[in-house]
This record gives sequence, structure tokens and C-alpha cells, in this order.
Amino acid sequence: MTRWIGCTVAATLIFGAFSVQALGDTSQVKIGYVDLQKALMSVNEGKKAKARLEKKVKAKQKEFDKKQNDLKRLKDELEQQAAIMKDDVKRQKVQDYQRRLMELQDYYINNQKELAAAEAKLTKPIFDRFERILQVIGAKENYTVILEKNSTVYFSPEVDLTGRLIRDFNAGKGK
Repeated sequence: MTRWIGCTVAATLIFGAFSVQALGDTSQVKIGYVDLQKALMSVNEGKKAKARLEKKVKAKQKEFDKKQNDLKRLKDELEQQAAIMKDDVKRQKVQDYQRRLMELQDYYINNQKELAAAEAKLTKPIFDRFERILQVIGAKENYTVILEKNSTVYFSPEVDLTGRLIRDFNAGKGK
């Protein structure tokens, strides 16, 4: 859905620019695109952010796996001993298992939210610099529009500014 909205906006901008030309404006339409995800994974700061995030993910996954294994042991124990347990003890153990299962699900959801927030916090300064760099490129080189690759259907490799964005970023531009 977002991709189609982006395409619609891009088409409106492009056709709007062509309409202006048809009305007598002699300026040239110049379009570029950039793959922000590729740039993020390629710049030095992006690699560092990814490494920090992966470290957090591994720690959270290890903790989650331990809780999940504990819950599995409880379930196995409950299934093995269910036939010999008194009804009230069995009911208590089932309730305990269900409570711990809900806690594990909440833990997972909260970790996903926490990791998403951490990713946003680590990548926001990088994306802000990308924007500043692209604004300078766009203004200096008279680009009509620079689009994000994921919001486009097709572009010629000649108008790909991703490599330049990566070089400029790693060279310290946009700070």
C-alpha cells in the first residue's frame, strides 16, 4: 500500500513537472533515486548500528529461549504427571502454565517493541544525515526530485545516487 502511494506521489510530481514544461518552462526535469536501506547497511555508522542491534537481539533471544525452554519443561511435566495428580493440583498447574505462557507472549511482544525503538534510535541520526546530503546534492545539481528506491517501480542505474550517498556519508558530509 505504501509503495503504491509513493508511486502515485512520484507520478504526480513527474507529470506535474512535465506539465510545467509543456506550459513553456524550459528547465530540464532531472530525477534521481537512492536505496536508503542499502546505504544504511553500507555506511560505517550503519554497520556499527547493525552490530549493536544484533548484540541486543542475541541477548534478548537467549533470554527468550531460556524462558521458552522452562515453559516447555513445565508443560512436559504437567502432561506426564496429569494422570496421577489430584484435580485441584492439576487445575493449579494448568493455570500456572497458562499464566506463564501469557507472560512469555507479553515478554516477546515487549522485546519486539523495545528492539524496534532501539533500531529507530540508532538509525534516525544516520537517516537525518542522508537527508541533508541528498538535499545538498539535489540543490547543487538541480535535481527535480530524488526518490527512494522502494517507492519506485523502475529506474535506470544511471540515476542511482546510492553509491554517491555512501561515499559522501563516509567522507563526513551532512553533519
